[in-house]
Amino acid sequence: MLAKRVMLAVISIVFGVAATYGIVLAIGTTPDEYGGAYFTFTALSLAIALGIWLDKFMATKILPE
Repeated sequence: MLAKRVMLAVISIVFGVAATYGIVLAIGTTPDEYGGAYFTFTALSLAIALGIWLDKFMATKILPE
């Protein structure tokens, strides 16, 4: 179970950072111009959103039912 939870966290964080980087580039700016705090919080929110879905499909039971 621990391995599945670690895998969920890693997948979510990688997705959050990659999606945020893609969004920042798509709007025509750089991560430095976007801002470190904004980049971090955007990546974190996307990672949490994916983590909620992955929790259900991977059956890690991090969130209560």
